[in-house]
Amino acid sequence: MDFFKRYGSIGPSQQQSPSETIQRLADRVETSTLLEDKRAAVLSLKGLSREYRKETGEAALGALLKVLKENSEDQNLLKAVLETLTNLCARDSPRGGTSNVGAAAGDIAAQFSQTILDDGDDIISTLLELLGDADFYVRYYTVQLLGTLHMHAGEDLQKRVLVSPTGVGRLVDLLSDQRDIIRNEGIQLLIAMTETNADIQKIVAFENAFDRLLGIVDEEGGVRGNIVVQDCLQLLHNLLNYNVSNQNFFRETSGIQRLPNLLITDPSQTAAGRNGTADVESDEIEWTVQHARNMLVVLDVIRMLIQSGNTNTASNQTAMQQCGIIPPLLQLALAYEAPSSVRSQALYAIGDIIRSHEANQNLFQRILITAAPEDETEADAKPIPEPAIVIVIRLAVGKRPQGVAENEYYIVRAAAAYLVQTYVGGNPDAQLALAATLTPPGDADTATEPEQHQSAGSLIVSVLLDWRETGAEDVWRVWYASLLLSTILRDHVECKEQALKITIGDSSKGEEPFPLLNELMSQARQAAQSGASTRISLAMFTLVCVWLVDSPASVATLLDESSNVSFLVEQINGSSGVNVQVQGVAAFLFGLVYQFDVAAETPMTREQLYPILSKRVGTDQLLVRVQRLRDSREFQYAAGLASGTHSNAYGGIPNEVFFDNVFTDLFKKHYEGFRAAVRLGPSEALANPNYAYLQGGMAGYAGSAGSGSAPGTPSLAAAGTISRAASPAAPLAASASAPGAMPASSAQPLEPTVPKSEFDALNARFVEQSEHIEVLKQELEAAKTVLLAEPAADVEQLAQEREQRAQAEAQRDANAAEVASLRSELDQLRQTQTQPPTGDPADVARLGELESQLSALKLQSETDAASWNTQRDELQKKLANAEKQVVKAAAAARNTGKKKEQQQTAAVDALKGEIKVKDDRISLLTAQVDELNEKLKNAGEVDELKSKLAGLEKEQEDLLVYLADQDQQAKEYRAMLRKHGEDIPLSDDDDDEDE
Repeated sequence: MDFFKRYGSIGPSQQQSPSETIQRLADRVETSTLLEDKRAAVLSLKGLSREYRKETGEAALGALLKVLKENSEDQNLLKAVLETLTNLCARDSPRGGTSNVGAAAGDIAAQFSQTILDDGDDIISTLLELLGDADFYVRYYTVQLLGTLHMHAGEDLQKRVLVSPTGVGRLVDLLSDQRDIIRNEGIQLLIAMTETNADIQKIVAFENAFDRLLGIVDEEGGVRGNIVVQDCLQLLHNLLNYNVSNQNFFRETSGIQRLPNLLITDPSQTAAGRNGTADVESDEIEWTVQHARNMLVVLDVIRMLIQSGNTNTASNQTAMQQCGIIPPLLQLALAYEAPSSVRSQALYAIGDIIRSHEANQNLFQRILITAAPEDETEADAKPIPEPAIVIVIRLAVGKRPQGVAENEYYIVRAAAAYLVQTYVGGNPDAQLALAATLTPPGDADTATEPEQHQSAGSLIVSVLLDWRETGAEDVWRVWYASLLLSTILRDHVECKEQALKITIGDSSKGEEPFPLLNELMSQARQAAQSGASTRISLAMFTLVCVWLVDSPASVATLLDESSNVSFLVEQINGSSGVNVQVQGVAAFLFGLVYQFDVAAETPMTREQLYPILSKRVGTDQLLVRVQRLRDSREFQYAAGLASGTHSNAYGGIPNEVFFDNVFTDLFKKHYEGFRAAVRLGPSEALANPNYAYLQGGMAGYAGSAGSGSAPGTPSLAAAGTISRAASPAAPLAASASAPGAMPASSAQPLEPTVPKSEFDALNARFVEQSEHIEVLKQELEAAKTVLLAEPAADVEQLAQEREQRAQAEAQRDANAAEVASLRSELDQLRQTQTQPPTGDPADVARLGELESQLSALKLQSETDAASWNTQRDELQKKLANAEKQVVKAAAAARNTGKKKEQQQTAAVDALKGEIKVKDDRISLLTAQVDELNEKLKNAGEVDELKSKLAGLEKEQEDLLVYLADQDQQAKEYRAMLRKHGEDIPLSDDDDDEDE
C-alpha cells in the first residue's frame, strides 16, 4: 500500500486500485521529462511487477522498451528497466508471488517475450549493444534478459542475433569477462543457443571459442573443477556435435592435442606412457559426483569426434593416436576407484579410436600394462607387465571386485567386450594370435594359477567350462566369455581349426581326450538338465553356431559324438519346460549341422541326417521353431542394438539382452540360405554345398524336396545332375549328358532315315503337344496353389477341382500315348526306309538336331510325369483331409446350432432385463442428483446469508465497543468539567457510578 499512498490521495473514498496505480506510473514513465521522475516510476513498476505481472506488462511494457532505447546513458535507469523486463518475462512468478502462478503465468511471460521480440525498432540489437556496457549490473541483467527470452522463443531470438553483424561476437566476448558471474551467465546462454543451431555453432567456433573454453577449464582446476567446468565442456560438446566443419577446425587448431591433459586425474601425472607402456599403480583418488560428470562429458566429446561412418573419423583417429591419448584412457579405464560409468566410457572411447584403424590396432597390441590387482585378496601378488588386451579380456570375463554390485560392474564388462571386438574387427592376425592362446584349463601351467597369470584364451575357456562356479557368481561372465570366443572364431577358418585341436582330459592320467567343441555341447546339456540360467544355455548354443558355419571339419567333430544329435532333437521336440529361445537356437544349430555336413570323412552323412530332419523333427516344425526365435522380442531387441553394444553406459543390466551381436549378425546373414538348405534333399544339397545361389530372395520359400522350385534355382535331372532351364538351348544341353547320348568327340555323321517332310510334320506335332503339356502343368500348379491356400473349401468345390485335375491327368496320359505313337511311327519309318534320300548336309544336321530335341523332350516328359505323380498323391491326401474337416465341421455345426441359438436367446432376454433394471436405476439416480443440486443451491444461499450475518454481528460488536469507549470518555470529560466549577447535571451513568 506504500505505492498507493505515494502516488494517490489517501482519503477513505479516494484509495486507488493496483491497476489504476500501475497505469499512472506507466504514464509517468512515458511522459516525464526529468530522469529522476522516470527512475522513480520505473523502480515502482519493478516492485509491482513481482505481484501484478499481467497488469504491469499490459500497461507499461511499451513505455519500458521506449526508455530502454532512448535513455541508455543513465545506468541506474537501465538497470531498473532490465530488471523489470526480466520479471515480466520470467517463467515463474518472481519471489514466490501468489498471483498469476502456474500455466497462466507461463503463458503471460511467453506473450510478453514475444512482444519484445516483435518490437519494430529491434530491441534485440539494443540489448546486444548493452552487452558491451562497462557497468556490471547493466551487463549482468542484459544477459539474464536474453536468457529469459531464449527460454520462451529461442528460434526467433537466434534469428535476430544472426542478423546482427556483431551479435554472436558480443556473446562470445562474455567468455573473457573477468567477472565470474557474467562469464558463467554467458556460458549458460551460449549453451542454450548452440544446442541445435549449426550457424551459431560455426560462428562461435571461429570466434576462438575453443581456446577460451579450454582456458577456463584449466583456470577452474581441470576435470576436478566445479560445475563451471562442466558447463564449458558441455558448450564444447555442443559446438562439435553433428558439425563436421567445427570438428575439422578443432583438429586443425590442435584442439585434439589438448584432450589428453583433460584425462589426467592426478596433477602429478602427465600424459606419459605414449611410448607404449602405462602404469596404473597410482594412489587412489577420491572421485566426487562433479568430477565424474566432468569426465563423462570429456569422454563423450572424444567419442563424438570418432563416430563410425563420418568422413573425418580416420583423420581424428590418427590425430588421437599421435597425441598419445590411448595410455591415459587405459589408466582411466583401469582406475578401480573410479565410477563404473567413467571406466566403461573410457573403454568405449579406446574401442572407437582403434576401430577399423590398422595403425591404432597395432599400437594397442604393443601396449604393456603393469596393473595392480583389482581384488584386495590378491594384493600380495607381484604385478608383472601384461599386454593390454589381456587386461581388457580379464575385465570382461574375470571376477567381479569385492564391494562392487553386479549391475554396476556389468557396464564395465560390456565396454571391455566392445573394445575386444573392435580390436579383432577387420584384423585377422589379431584373431589368430588370440586363438593361439586358447588352452584347456587342465594344463599344468594354468590349473593352479590365478586369473592374472592366465593367458587370454585360457581364461575364456576356463570360464566357459567352469560355468557352475562362475555362473553362480555372475552369469554375465559366462555370457561374455561366449561372446569373446565367438568373436575370435567368426569368419576365420584357421582359428576354428586351431580351436578344434583343443582337447579336454589328460591322456597320461588315463582320461580320454575330448574335443572342446563336444565339451561345450556337453556343458549345454548339463545346463539344460540342471535348470541353469537361460543365458548360459544360449551362450553355449550360439557359440557352437558361430563355430560350425563354413567349417565342415567342425561339423564332423560335433557329429563324432552321437549324443549331440539326440540332445538337439530332444530340445527341438520338447513341448513343456523348454525355453522358446533355447528351442529356436537348437533348431537353428541342427539346421546348420545338416547344411554344412559336407566333409569327406564325416561320422554321419546327410543321407543319415535327412530322415532325422524330415521325420523325427520335421522340416516344417524346424522352420517354425526358428521363425519363432526370429520373431521373439528378445531377438528383435538384440538385432536392433548397435554392433558391439549391449548396455547403456549410464545404466545397469538390461533384462532384454539374451543374444550377442555376433550371433544376430550370423543369423541374419545365413537365415535365407538356412531355410532353403533344410528344404533340399541330401543329394540336392550335396550338389552345391555352399548354397551361394540360395542367399537372398528366399523369404517366401515354401516348397519341399521334390516339388517345383523358385525361378532360377537348380532342378534335379534324371541322372542326379543339376540343370537350369533358363534359356531355349537348355533342352539341347541336357540331351548331351543324357544316358545313351554319344560323346561329342566320337560322334559320327548321322544318316537321315526319315523323309524331311514327314519328320518336320512329326516334329511340329511333338512341339505342339509339348506346349500343351506345359499349359496343363501350369493349370495343375494353379490348382495346387488354390488347394493349399484354402484347405477348408466346401466339398462341392473340391470335387469340381478334383474332376478338373482328373481330366488334366487323362489329357496328359493321352498326350504321352500320342508321343509313344509318334515314336513308334518314327521307328517304323526308319525300318522301312532302305534308300537314303538325296539331300544336302544342312538337312542332315537339322535331322540330327531334331532327333536330339526329341530325346530331350522325352526325358523331360518322363521327369515331369514322376513329379506330377508325387504332387498328385500329396494333393489327394490334402483333399481327403480337407473333406473330412468340412464334414466334421458341418456335423458339429448342426449339433451345436440349436443349443447356441437357445443360449443366445436366453442371453438376449437376460440382457434386456438388465438394461431395463439399469434404466430404472438411472432414472432414480437422476432424480436424486437433481434433488441434491437443489439442496446444494439452497446451501450456498444459506452459507452466503450466514457469512453476511457474521459480518453484521462483528460490525455490531465493534460499534458497541466504540460506544462504550465514547461513554467512558464522556464521563471523564464531565468529571473534569465539574472539577473546574462547571455546572454539569448528573446523568444516569454518573448516578450509577456514584452508587
